[in-house]
Amino acid sequence: MLLRFTAPDMLNSALVDVSTGERAYDIVTVLLPPKPESEQENDDPTRSSQDRSTKEQRRTCIADPSGATLVSISWNGRHPDIVILDEKVGGLADLFGSSTVRFMPKILAVPTRFDTEYVWTATPHSLTLFDYDSETTKGTFYQNSIRLSTPFRSKAKLSSTAHFDSDPNPSTAPSSPLSSSSSLHSSASSALTSNASSPCICAPSHPRSTPTDCPKSSFISTYLPGVGSNYLEFCHHPLAHDIEIIVSFLMMEILRRGRFVLTPYTFEKPNMWQLKETRDLVLRRLRRYTV
Repeated sequence: MLLRFTAPDMLNSALVDVSTGERAYDIVTVLLPPKPESEQENDDPTRSSQDRSTKEQRRTCIADPSGATLVSISWNGRHPDIVILDEKVGGLADLFGSSTVRFMPKILAVPTRFDTEYVWTATPHSLTLFDYDSETTKGTFYQNSIRLSTPFRSKAKLSSTAHFDSDPNPSTAPSSPLSSSSSLHSSASSALTSNASSPCICAPSHPRSTPTDCPKSSFISTYLPGVGSNYLEFCHHPLAHDIEIIVSFLMMEILRRGRFVLTPYTFEKPNMWQLKETRDLVLRRLRRYTV
């Protein structure tokens, strides 16, 4: 499945199914009314206004085209409490099925709760879902990219098993064991503050999804925030609903930004956030080429 974000703010955007051109999901995040004054008086008066803002209450809802809510995320500051379909998942540790993350200096790896061989793999420049059993990439997040369409792959050449070609960049598909670990909860707290191409072959492996043929696509990264679009490409998994994979990708992107000290996601003023991300990107490149 290949989905395109219609807005740069990933928590306030529609997701369009590229194969059909139809809207598949709507993601909306709203700021909830402030707490009653009686509760605010009990807050520590020494806390700064910035500390108070991190405790603002928000809610993110993901709905299908009919308007039915599939996911509800309650944000207490920067900490999510997630409900997927009728299941109260909880926080990030519950979503990923682990309270720890394992990483090397340039790779962040987080397990999935639905398959022990599936691992979310993040680097400063990429975010993928990797299957260590088949050694293939099962999902990729393309950011600030221009999509180039190519003709449909012949059905006679389709494999009976859905898969992605392995990412040619070894940093996004590490084969060596990951050695160190840190708390997922603390990582989440700090986190919330490509030229690439891959075929999408969606096989009918998901009992709750109607698979469609996706065009093989190439993606050219512009490396400029706001230039191009954001795309999410992934294969269906028989043990996970598509919407869980989408939510996990969103949370992993927020974690990735915090882990590698990138411009953090902010709930407010997405245009200003884009400008700040562009400035940070230019400064990082200047430092890289002047040192």
